[in-house]
Amino acid sequence: MSMPILVGVMLVDFYFYYGESIMNHQLHNELEYSKRMRNNLILTDVLDDIPTKITQSLNLAIDSYRSGSYYQSKQDRIAKLPETIDIVSNIIAIILSSKRKQPIQGLATELGRSLGYHNQISAVKTGAEILALCHGKLYDIELNDDGTEIVPKYKLTSDSIDKLNVLQYLPPMVQKPNDWISNTDGGWLWERKSVVLGKGTHHNETQAYDALNLLQSVAWTIDIPTYTNFVNTNEAMDNDQFERVVRNYFGKPFYFVWRYDKRGRSYSSGYDLNVQSNEYGKALLSLFNKKVVTNLDNIKIAIAGHAGQDKLTWDGRIKWFNQQLNLDVDTFDEPILGSKAIQAYLDSKKGIPTGYTMSIDATASGLQVMSALSGCKVTARACNMVNTGNREDIYQFVADSMNAILKPIDNVTRKDVKKPVMTTFYNSEANPKATFNKQQLSAFYESLDDTLPGALDVMEAVNQYWDSTADVHMWTLPDGHVAKVPVTEMSDIRIEVDELDHRTFTYRYNKQQPSENYRSLVANIVHSVDGYVAREMVRRCHSMKIDLVHIHDCFVFSPDYLQVVQQTYREILAEIANSDLLSDILSEISGTYVPVTKLSTDLAKEILNSEYMLS
Repeated sequence: MSMPILVGVMLVDFYFYYGESIMNHQLHNELEYSKRMRNNLILTDVLDDIPTKITQSLNLAIDSYRSGSYYQSKQDRIAKLPETIDIVSNIIAIILSSKRKQPIQGLATELGRSLGYHNQISAVKTGAEILALCHGKLYDIELNDDGTEIVPKYKLTSDSIDKLNVLQYLPPMVQKPNDWISNTDGGWLWERKSVVLGKGTHHNETQAYDALNLLQSVAWTIDIPTYTNFVNTNEAMDNDQFERVVRNYFGKPFYFVWRYDKRGRSYSSGYDLNVQSNEYGKALLSLFNKKVVTNLDNIKIAIAGHAGQDKLTWDGRIKWFNQQLNLDVDTFDEPILGSKAIQAYLDSKKGIPTGYTMSIDATASGLQVMSALSGCKVTARACNMVNTGNREDIYQFVADSMNAILKPIDNVTRKDVKKPVMTTFYNSEANPKATFNKQQLSAFYESLDDTLPGALDVMEAVNQYWDSTADVHMWTLPDGHVAKVPVTEMSDIRIEVDELDHRTFTYRYNKQQPSENYRSLVANIVHSVDGYVAREMVRRCHSMKIDLVHIHDCFVFSPDYLQVVQQTYREILAEIANSDLLSDILSEISGTYVPVTKLSTDLAKEILNSEYMLS
């Protein structure tokens, strides 16, 4: 009887040792890569080289600034300053974080923000005043005809510069991320960020933590054949940093932290490795928990998609694969992913587990959402929500409709119409005008009336409920997630710096304020519903033990689950078609009940019988 007890003790010891080791590894990663470490790194590098008289002069200048007599609003700003030593530390770190001279606007804003000023104007004014007072020793200020620039006098060592270059983006986590439990608590062990991405977007309204936590539970690993056989195609990436990050994860499971944008769309965090990456980056990721794929036809479908055959029917894609005597990946639209899929097919035939994930996209998800909200079967038919027996292509559909109106000399292609169609239903008039001549533009709008009337109705309805007196619009999705979207416009303001002989500079910033520009509301509402659909997909698939993640309306999973994923998507869109979601959203925005009469009452039945909504 003692043997099992001894083994149990050994396992517990191993668990605590291994668990602690992983936690220490993760903490090390966050400390190494976090931007929050920048100031410490710079100060450690340069403080011994900066003469004491320079730091003393910075202290004296700031103390003098703090004790001066000013007009009331400036006096109030200065009263909020932190300790002088904190200000000096931030000046040194911010100025020396780059060896290049830089315009004062950006550095002043960064300094002001680092000192605790959340208001952008207060931040840039205070930062500029302090920079003006402290120049001459650590840095110079160049006054040019076309601007005011800060010129550092000290340089960091090359080793510190290399380390600073690393402090850009946190890599994936080596342990499962902490569950999100509040809008500021979740994800990383040490790093603290808002659950809402973007500057000026944080709020404390309800966010759907459960979907993020499920996404964060998916374990990934590096696909060694992709790393070995292909070259990183992201030329903008620092290759040394990429290599350092990737090699650190060989053979190990890792996880992504997920957060929302202001509309509720989900994003995985990371740069060197990310679910939302280019083709090479996607191919580099495999599920850590591999499985033997038994439905080989689904891998054939995936291979055909990588080869550019995704406009065929399901049977057409399988038939295309079966007819290939030799799969030449050099001819594929996605050769790297195609190679990985072919290897997954070969492994699966032999019963070898694979971490390969296939992906399928919604065919025009925005139009699908607008169809469901409006109950429009005509729009639904064009974007595969009604089964026609074919895999419809909305962009070719519009091009054909336009060409039936136009003379041959003015005929358009699918490529010509794609961007105008994508942007028109988000209130863009500029793109269609820039793309088409007069005759084509007239045919374009005429064809939209015939092919996508429900989407036009949704756009026009939403436009009526823009509140031109509000600086934020807010609404709640069916799962309780709140979309809170600030109203912002680019504004220019002249900043006068008393301490720089009253020199002025132009400061451009996003100002949150009421606006007459209604155009963004429909896009934000549609994207918020799209985000809700993705969250429901995550919840329902994970409840069936399917590791599913997504890139907006593109869903990623092991090939065996293709049919389940499709059915789940159909069910969610059918529920929206049966709901009063558009009425609920507009009523919440307007503060009064807004009835919405749908163009049909039985679209949900068509959706449930459709084939190619995801394809």
